[in-house]
Amino acid sequence: MESIVIKNHQIIENTTSKNIKLNDRKLTIPEKTIYEKPLKITLLEDNHEELEINIGSNSDVKIILEVADKSKGNSDYRIKLITNENTNLKYLLIAALESKNAILTHEFVAGKDSNLDLLAGLVSDVLTAKIDVKVAGIGASVKIRAVAVSSDNNDQKIDVYMNHMAPNTFGDMTNIGIANKKGRVILNGVEKIEKGMKNSNVYQTLKGVITSDDAVVEVNPILLIDEYDIKAGHAATVGRLEEEALYYLQSRGLTKKDAEKLIINGFLRPVIDEIEDEELKERFNELVNLRIWWINESRYKKKIPVLYKE
Repeated sequence: MESIVIKNHQIIENTTSKNIKLNDRKLTIPEKTIYEKPLKITLLEDNHEELEINIGSNSDVKIILEVADKSKGNSDYRIKLITNENTNLKYLLIAALESKNAILTHEFVAGKDSNLDLLAGLVSDVLTAKIDVKVAGIGASVKIRAVAVSSDNNDQKIDVYMNHMAPNTFGDMTNIGIANKKGRVILNGVEKIEKGMKNSNVYQTLKGVITSDDAVVEVNPILLIDEYDIKAGHAATVGRLEEEALYYLQSRGLTKKDAEKLIINGFLRPVIDEIEDEELKERFNELVNLRIWWINESRYKKKIPVLYKE
C-alpha cells in the first residue's frame, strides 16, 4: 500500500509513485489517476490541521485517511475533499483522537457523474464531528456509512449532512452508533433536496445499539425536501441487543459477552470489510473492541493502540 504521512503541515513520509503534491495544505491527485490498492494518508499528531484533497477528473482511487492523535488537549481538524467530473472514489476515514475536546469537520464535494463510497469509523474520546456532503454535480452518486463507538465516559456527537444541489443525483446514508458502559453517541442525519433538483433519490438509515443501562444513543433522521419529483425514505431504530439472538448464540456455547461481541461486530462489518490493508484492519478491529468491552478491565490495561506506527 502506498502512503503519505503529514505532520505539522508537511509530508514527512511519501511512498507514492504518482505525481501527488502538497502545496499550501492542498493535496492534489492528478486527473486520470488509477489506484487499484488504497492510498493511505495519515494526519499524525497535529491537533490543528487543515487539509484539502483535490482529485482530478476521470480518476479511480481508493483512499484511507487516518487521523491519529494522542494529545489530550484541544484538537481541531478541518478536511475538505473534492472530486471532479467522472471520478470514482472509495474513501475510509478513521478518527482515533484521545483529546478531551476534539472537533473534526469534513466536507465532501461530489462533481458531475462522480461516484463516492464513503465510510467513517469514529472511535474518539470526546468528539464533535461534522460531515458535510455536497452532491454538486449532475448525475453524482454518494453512499456514506458512519460508525461511532463510545464506552466509559466517551462522548461523541456526529452530524452528517448531505445536500443535493443538482438533478439526477443519488444519496444513501447509513449511520450506526454503539454505546457501552457510560458511553454516549448522538447521531444526526440530515438530507436535503433543493428546489429544481428533479429525479434525485435519497435514503437514510440510522441505528443505535446500547449494551448497558447507563449508555445513551440518540438518533435523529431528518429529510428536507423542496422538490416533488424525487424518491426518498428514512428509518431510525435504537435499542438493546436482541434477547432472542443472544439466547440463540448462548445455546450454541457462547458466553453472553462473546455473543454480544459477535453481534456488535456484525454491525461493524460494513466498515471493517472495506479496509483492504490487513494490518490496519486488525488494529482497527482491536481498537474498536478495546473501546467497547475491555477498556476498564485490569487484564487489558495496555494503551489503546494508535493505527499509525512510526
